[in-house]
Amino acid sequence: MNGPMVAFACLAGLTLYSAWRVATAPQVTHAALFLAATFAGVAGLFFLLQADFLAAVQLLLYAGAVMTVVIFAIMLSEMREVESDARGWRSLLLSPRLGIVPLVGGVGLAAILLSAYHRAAPSWPLSPLPAAPDSTRFIAHALFHAYALPFEVASVLLLAAMIGAIILTRTEGGAKG
Repeated sequence: MNGPMVAFACLAGLTLYSAWRVATAPQVTHAALFLAATFAGVAGLFFLLQADFLAAVQLLLYAGAVMTVVIFAIMLSEMREVESDARGWRSLLLSPRLGIVPLVGGVGLAAILLSAYHRAAPSWPLSPLPAAPDSTRFIAHALFHAYALPFEVASVLLLAAMIGAIILTRTEGGAKG
């Protein structure tokens, strides 16, 4: 195995493990930290694919901004809303006896995807297509010219959601107000 294959295996393992721990972590704060690790692993995979712009966007937007919003949402919520319930189907799936069920489901899905890949692989080209010469300029032009209005509407919507979350969880003198 060469260097990029070893790096891919390590990043894929980190990403898969941390994604699995997002679903199985007993505390929501731990799940948020594993989600950040998942985003960082995906950014590393983008770097391996020589998609530097997508990797930078993945790190800045998802691992940076989205995780900041998630952490703020956890901090703004009351602890009784955040604590996990020890009863129910989730605790049954996470128990030592049945905790393997999500893992078996993931392995089954991976087997289905790999079999589909092997059936379609002979028709795919063996060498990767060359990257666009200036993909960053193309993406920036599309984002700030053709899609400027939806981009701004999404940012205003996210701002309104954050203000709404702060207002809903604000306490005045120990009581919700």
